[in-house]
Amino acid sequence: MFILYYIIMILIFGSVIFWQGSCLFATIIGSPIVYSYKGAVIDSLKLAGVKKGDTVVDLGCGDGRSIILAAKEFGAKGIGVDRSFYCYFKSNLNALLAGQSRNVRIIWGSFDKAEKVLKNADVVYLYLLNSTLKEIEPWIFKTIGEKTKIVSLAFWFPNKKPVAEADTFTLGKVTKTRLYKK
Repeated sequence: MFILYYIIMILIFGSVIFWQGSCLFATIIGSPIVYSYKGAVIDSLKLAGVKKGDTVVDLGCGDGRSIILAAKEFGAKGIGVDRSFYCYFKSNLNALLAGQSRNVRIIWGSFDKAEKVLKNADVVYLYLLNSTLKEIEPWIFKTIGEKTKIVSLAFWFPNKKPVAEADTFTLGKVTKTRLYKK
């Protein structure tokens, strides 16, 4: 009986350490993991004009909520990219639990692993810090297709003007979601 107890405790503490370590690693080498409100994601996808059959790519997809919502609410295909193995695992599990595993694909690794899908994406959804957007700005606008739209929740590119903005609510405050084109 004691052995079973210790095995269960090791599994629980091991999972917590794995989760925290993965989140810490992702935060150190990039952005912190912060989940947005469902309504803010939907407002962003509406601003981008997501429709059935579109491909939505989320760089730094976290728990996969944006691409799962794109698939479930708009009939789109979702592709998420995250370098945290925990987020990769959690977003795949969330897609499965939401019944969207056929419509959602997660890529584990850095953003450059998504270059091919970015060229063919209809919409790129971003919920990344201003410092990260500044870092990826030249790369992403060079990489996306001519008709690809980028929607950024709460944060903005320093050198690119949005073509549209909308107010939304996330993390307890009113903020903006911004739409960009190449």
